[in-house]
Amino acid sequence: MKKIVALLVSLVLVVSATAALAAEKVYIAGTSGATDTQSIAHQELADRLNATGNWDAEAKIGGAMGETDDVTEQAIQGMPVLNASDPGRMAAYVPDYGLIQMPYIFPDYTYLDKVMDTELYATWEKAFEEKGIKLVTSNCFSGIRSVILKDDKIVHQPSDLKGYKLRTIGNDLFCGTVELMGAIPTAMAWGETYQGIEQGAVDGTEAQIPGIYSMRFYEVCKSLSLTEHFYLIGSIVTGTSWFNTLDEAHQTELMTLARQTYHDNQELVNELSAKYLEEMQAAGLHVETIDKTPFIEAVQPLYEKLGYTDLKN
Repeated sequence: MKKIVALLVSLVLVVSATAALAAEKVYIAGTSGATDTQSIAHQELADRLNATGNWDAEAKIGGAMGETDDVTEQAIQGMPVLNASDPGRMAAYVPDYGLIQMPYIFPDYTYLDKVMDTELYATWEKAFEEKGIKLVTSNCFSGIRSVILKDDKIVHQPSDLKGYKLRTIGNDLFCGTVELMGAIPTAMAWGETYQGIEQGAVDGTEAQIPGIYSMRFYEVCKSLSLTEHFYLIGSIVTGTSWFNTLDEAHQTELMTLARQTYHDNQELVNELSAKYLEEMQAAGLHVETIDKTPFIEAVQPLYEKLGYTDLKN
């Protein structure tokens, strides 16, 4: 009897050890601060993955793993990382994908989930795979981007931004939008933006409310004009070289939990955006809702310039 009990104990230990080895290590990377809604979603995804017992997931926020484009390259090289990029950046690999990050493209954020169920999105997924990239999900909504300035000027039309240097993401989509909105686009690392504004390297930035709050830009800026030109989209990507090493069960679980987690986070973004806006106003930030029509009209030429006119229609 003792031998049987000992054998059973040994089998339990072996099974436990095997299960532990089966847990897949994965990092979830982002550049935003801890109170940013995207960072909250990353941690929630890590928690949900770990709760299955099949993953050893860790959220690495605040640029802990490096700048966005660098982490994407790490993923392509085989690192087990889910990176939060955006369609503007990822358009460097699949140009047409940038369409969903274009200014004033969607009526509201719920269209992010709808786009993922289209045939067009399926073609983008295949195109990314040919580049060594697995598009895990594209429904990470991080907030609506507007213009925040160091001085107290509220902008009502593109001419109001003439001569202003605005920090933005350094690609044709973001820079082209900022330029058509009347400002001078200035590429700068997200983590360097606060200091850049404080020291006068830029006159402000275009950013989403949760990002403005978490990075505390309201401490060095006086005005926020709600141009709401971008729905900032988080493209959660990894490399096919790592993803294809996973068994089918792990692949399905990862894709399913990622899409569900970022979908669930969308409403939180709305709730916290309103809360953060109130807190920043109470701290002295001048916030004003404006007529967006002049800016909507100003950015339309970018669709033709980037080749998105037919896709948009």
